[in-house]
Amino acid sequence: MPLTVELYFFNWTNPDELMNEGFRPNLIEMGPYRFKEFLEKTNVTWNTNRTITFRRLRRWYFDGENSNGTLDDSVTTLNPVALSAAYVSRFRSSFIQYTLSSTLLMTGQKVWVTRTVREFMFDGYSDPLLTVATKFPHVTQSRFTADKFAWFYKRNDSSEHEGVFNVDTGEEDTSTIGVLRAWNFKNRSDSFEANCGEIKGSVGDLFPPGQKKDKPLQMFSADFCKSIQFDYSEETEVLGIPGYVYAGSKSIMDNGTADPDTWCNCGGECVPQGVLNISACRYGAPGFVSYPHFLDADPIFSQKIKGMSPNPEKHRMYVTLEPTTGIPLDVAGRFQINLLLQPSRSISLYNDVPTVLFPIMWFEESVRITPELAGKLKLLLALPAIGLFFSVGLILLGLVVLAVATVPRALRNMQWRLLRHRKEKVATRRRYQVSFLNENSRPLVAAAGPTHEDADVK
Repeated sequence: MPLTVELYFFNWTNPDELMNEGFRPNLIEMGPYRFKEFLEKTNVTWNTNRTITFRRLRRWYFDGENSNGTLDDSVTTLNPVALSAAYVSRFRSSFIQYTLSSTLLMTGQKVWVTRTVREFMFDGYSDPLLTVATKFPHVTQSRFTADKFAWFYKRNDSSEHEGVFNVDTGEEDTSTIGVLRAWNFKNRSDSFEANCGEIKGSVGDLFPPGQKKDKPLQMFSADFCKSIQFDYSEETEVLGIPGYVYAGSKSIMDNGTADPDTWCNCGGECVPQGVLNISACRYGAPGFVSYPHFLDADPIFSQKIKGMSPNPEKHRMYVTLEPTTGIPLDVAGRFQINLLLQPSRSISLYNDVPTVLFPIMWFEESVRITPELAGKLKLLLALPAIGLFFSVGLILLGLVVLAVATVPRALRNMQWRLLRHRKEKVATRRRYQVSFLNENSRPLVAAAGPTHEDADVK
């Protein structure tokens, strides 16, 4: 069943005003650019410890008919390559930083860049900094080794970017079905400290059966290198199937402000509440994730930018499950990618820039159960009731069969016993009559008078 992916870019319309006092970037949302996404498990191995190991391959196909724009639309945004290089070098030696500063000037880098949606998405574009990074990795000490930059560069039709998953089969305990045991052969993520790095929950396509309202859902995201939580929100119905709606928890974007246990979400650089630092997961680039349009985030982010309009109905993420089976009915994952623009004393390109958490794009990945699958799920849910009625029917049928088999015999036995009883009664009556007649005949013989023998005696 294909997923639907909708991408929205933020076009920066006033980059020339960057150095003006009181500057606020003006952003206009572009899109959606819609894709059909097909997800497939590859390199599947069934292990002896009742787990499955696999990779995930994704294929995206552009749906131009249902998109608002083409892949050749131009977008102006922050220069992600130059900004990432500056961010990664902020703790390096002065020599490295000044060398980078000179390289940025010599290669004509700007704070912003204009490219097509196609280039930003999958095709990628070349940059002199990437050429240096790939040729001299020991100097740049960069973990990013691609020859081009794109947000999803070389990820289309590939299974190499999300890592290796190890999932429980639930063979011994159904409450563990689909639970992630390890990612990249480890039971925790190296990108986050303490409990924030724990591997927990499902990979998103299957959840354990018997879901409860008071138990949050946990789901692991390879793009964030961590597990994220969903809290119960409400009951709903999808194509006639009752379901529980779990909404993205505020703890996902918390950094200890609302919940002290989420302090480890800072990832080395704490920002106000409502944003998750994923730079350690993204090769050290200044990547921060939020809900679209900074929904539920600290107002300071929206106040520094023009063009933000958070809407819970459009921007909140959720998972709707059928609670008995744990089967997803309706899912929508919605996140916004932001880059942190901040001044640098050592790199001249960024000497006097303002500090702004800059929205780049946001996306929605969604899937909803089809009517055909909904019909099959309804039948599955009805099986226990059907089984109960079937069992009762079998019992009643058995009783009928038993009655049909035994009642005639019982009636025959009863008739035989009645007939025998009647015969015995008649025989008894006859014996009584004979006995009575015998007893009454003796006096009549004695009263007939003396015999000849008696007369002679006299």
